[in-house]
Amino acid sequence: MKIDKRLNAYKEMYHKVQNLEEYPEILPEAKQMLQSLLEQGLLMARYKPQLGDILAIEEFDPAQLHKFVEGRQAEVGQEFESYIQRRKAGGGLELFQTFEEACQYLKNSAAWNFVDGSWLSHIHHVTTPFALRHVTKNAWQIFSEELGDGDLEKITSDAADFIHARHGMNDEPAWRLSIAQLLLSVFPNDFLPEILGFNLYYEAPALSNYRANKEMPEFGISPYYYALHISIDNPDSGHCAMAVGNIVDFMKVVQDTGMMDYNVAWKRVQAGYVLGQTAEDRETVDHYEDKLVEFLCRKANLAEKQPGDNGEKDNQDSDDDSWKEELLLALEDSKPWVYRGDSSKSLLVREVSWKGRMFGAFTNDEVAWMRTWIDSRKKKDSNPAGTYWDLIGGYATVEKAFDPPRRDVAVTHPVFSPMQEWLPSEVSEFTPREPLVKFLSRERVPLDALLRLWFVHPCLLENTISSPYKTTSPLISTCLQLLRAEKGYKPEGTGIACMDEQLRSDYSPDLVALGLEMARLHKLPRPTCLGDLLRAPGEDNLDESTKFAYALLSWAQRPMKNCAFLLGLSRAFLDLEAWVAGTDDLLGWKEKAALQKMVERKRTGFDKCLELLSEEELKCREFVGGYELGRTKIEELLA
Repeated sequence: MKIDKRLNAYKEMYHKVQNLEEYPEILPEAKQMLQSLLEQGLLMARYKPQLGDILAIEEFDPAQLHKFVEGRQAEVGQEFESYIQRRKAGGGLELFQTFEEACQYLKNSAAWNFVDGSWLSHIHHVTTPFALRHVTKNAWQIFSEELGDGDLEKITSDAADFIHARHGMNDEPAWRLSIAQLLLSVFPNDFLPEILGFNLYYEAPALSNYRANKEMPEFGISPYYYALHISIDNPDSGHCAMAVGNIVDFMKVVQDTGMMDYNVAWKRVQAGYVLGQTAEDRETVDHYEDKLVEFLCRKANLAEKQPGDNGEKDNQDSDDDSWKEELLLALEDSKPWVYRGDSSKSLLVREVSWKGRMFGAFTNDEVAWMRTWIDSRKKKDSNPAGTYWDLIGGYATVEKAFDPPRRDVAVTHPVFSPMQEWLPSEVSEFTPREPLVKFLSRERVPLDALLRLWFVHPCLLENTISSPYKTTSPLISTCLQLLRAEKGYKPEGTGIACMDEQLRSDYSPDLVALGLEMARLHKLPRPTCLGDLLRAPGEDNLDESTKFAYALLSWAQRPMKNCAFLLGLSRAFLDLEAWVAGTDDLLGWKEKAALQKMVERKRTGFDKCLELLSEEELKCREFVGGYELGRTKIEELLA
């Protein structure tokens, strides 16, 4: 059965994507699966137009987008009010009828709750083009808040072995939605418009949350998860409002920079939104193709009965639906009746349309489904990997177009380049070295090497945070708070910032912004991305600072293997940050003050990490090994 095959593929990919450093070979398959889901989403919007309501906005207009979101909010409100009135009039529960059904609902939801927000997890990395960093910073904030900003009490998911059959979790829409979230996260530069569109759909108020919030308590189940999302996703100051702002800001950058075609960028945002709508829908393209076969067979049997079978073929009585697929395969190659990808040229459509010999034998919907099916047929010589890009007007990445082209670890994500081996320290007790001011002289520090190390070192902890369940340990939650500090977010409080973070008036740059200011002050060319600072890894005669930068990037791609070591490396670079903050002419006074605050926050975070590691001697040795290696290289390269 096709559904069983899809479920197994989704579950296997679900596991491998969350353990990508162990399965880097699945990247091409993962990208193809994502493109297929996006393609299927757009196709479903044609079979089922109500799913593609955002497609009615043919050209991007911020006012139209706001109006669309307000309309969706009003619809949800009206539908929920109707639901409440039905319940008041004596109507029963609608989402589930029994305690067992409520439990199954929660179980089915677990796979995607487990990775909630993951589609945003990698969009604000050192490989993000610098022109987009204000867009991705605001979007990544949503992800951080989904993770409770590093507060364990606020995290809404926990770890479980979901893919095992014993759990009885075989709800295809739940797995389809889960894998869509994860696959989007894997390719942040290739699918940023789609990520922002998906984010808008997912952060908008949902009727199912309102109903679950109402019905769960009737079975003695806490509804707080749903109540929390109803509140935090509000379109005034919550995640929905932030998601709209992300799209508006992104489209402005596209317009200003020309990094991709403006209209294509909007189509891709729409495709991401439609993916969210269709991924959780119970009907699929297969459903409509089955209906197509069924009504074609009915019409044919009415016109000419087959003797002795009551209008049905013998093999149609079995559970095997392969005959339907075989019929469609035969039909799509039956010229002149069907021309793949061109319903207007296909005789079948002309014959069932006005003035055709079969006009009236098929309903409007049936003719529309027929057209959609024919138009979706790929030509025999077409590349399946290019179908989605053909639908939305062509492929483009937000990455800089280098000549010759580059797709290395300094430009794109993810890239699993060969990793240099490292060794734990022989000692487990961490003793910081003396401040770098004793070893580095500002007059002798090579500024080009300093900038390379400065721009690359934020990579070290970025990949430790990829989905909610991975932040359920105190150590990784502390890593999230370290990342928040170096990405320029304000300190964590008891509440939640939402739009306050974006509207704050105080100066709070991230490490990349400080690096750009350093380059500006010293009248150096403004880099547009990390690749401008690091020559391609395959070039001859790379300087030592570039080689070390690539080693850092490679280690950072493998956070499961290297976590404590990466923390130690990052702690070494805290010493460099402190040195820059205390040096007279590398930054202005305002930037130095902001950097000093960041250093103080991070120092507290590293102290907490060491405390959490203290019970594991090997992890402590790995931390110390990372610190010692990092400090040694910093002193060698900058002294």
